[in-house]
Amino acid sequence: MIDYSLAVLDEEIERAFVRLFPDDAAEKSPARLRWRYHDGPHGPGRVAIARDMAKGGRIMGLIGLIALRLRTAGGPLHSFQAVDVVVDPDCRGHGVFAGLGKVAIEGAAELGKDVLWGFPNENAAPAWFGRFSWLRFGTVPFMVRPLRTGYFLGRLSSALGRFDVPMAVAKSKPDPDVREIREFGPEVGRLWQRFAPPGPAVDRDARWLRWRLMDRPGADYRIAVLDQGDEATAMVASVVLNRHGGRILYVLEAMGSEPGQLARLLRHEVGLAAALGADVALCWCPARAPNRRAYRRAGFLHLPDRLRPVTMHFGARPLRSDPPPVLSDGAAWYLSYLDSDTI
Repeated sequence: MIDYSLAVLDEEIERAFVRLFPDDAAEKSPARLRWRYHDGPHGPGRVAIARDMAKGGRIMGLIGLIALRLRTAGGPLHSFQAVDVVVDPDCRGHGVFAGLGKVAIEGAAELGKDVLWGFPNENAAPAWFGRFSWLRFGTVPFMVRPLRTGYFLGRLSSALGRFDVPMAVAKSKPDPDVREIREFGPEVGRLWQRFAPPGPAVDRDARWLRWRLMDRPGADYRIAVLDQGDEATAMVASVVLNRHGGRILYVLEAMGSEPGQLARLLRHEVGLAAALGADVALCWCPARAPNRRAYRRAGFLHLPDRLRPVTMHFGARPLRSDPPPVLSDGAAWYLSYLDSDTI
């Protein structure tokens, strides 16, 4: 018999995360789990758990739920983002995932959440969009800026991959108007207020940005702002990581009050990453996002699904009987890599 419940993170659940994600020890460390599910500025999260009562209540499946406040033109909404979905191999094929999804949806509604949303992979997508009636918004909106020819040509053949020349100018001298920051002051909050789209969008105020970018255990992000006088006119957060067979610049966030200034800062950060040997720059940017034009000016292009290293879907499940229509408009949602729990 399997028992399902929605629980607050505790040490038993922390141990279950480590056991059920054996290849992801750093991401499932107690410090990272508590940061994600306990210390968030928009409230504590929850974890849907499945216990096998025939095995003494051993936890055999999990769905993590991060508490996030959404900004919309009509006022704030409250949500859970579904992440960290796993079922023990011994229980797969026996409906455990279906039971976890049901308790996650019902529990979120009972806690007063307006919507449950996330980015299912190819394996989970059929259940979320089918059995659980999530609205399907398409795949995550990637953009790409190639920095070296070898990274892409090497995917065609190893011989072509040896033709490796720069496609971006490496930055040898920093822009004097650009400064790296280690704390979010009121100027960043004001910048978000000027930049913020109608939504839905996770409310990226200074407190949330500090939690997401500076409090995350083990993270080492670069956060740069472009100053004009006493005011920040653009901010870019990024990290360079070795993934998918190359060295990748992930642009986690890019916000600016003027597209030209934001494009200037993006080009600056791309140049610094090129100097560090980055092969390609990636970002998430919806077609209607206020920073789309700046990304285009900085040389970023739409990345077709067939060229992506992984397929990620995007969807949501409104929970109220009278949900705001904006929740059902996938094109209206603002996303960036800050909404990903894996970077």
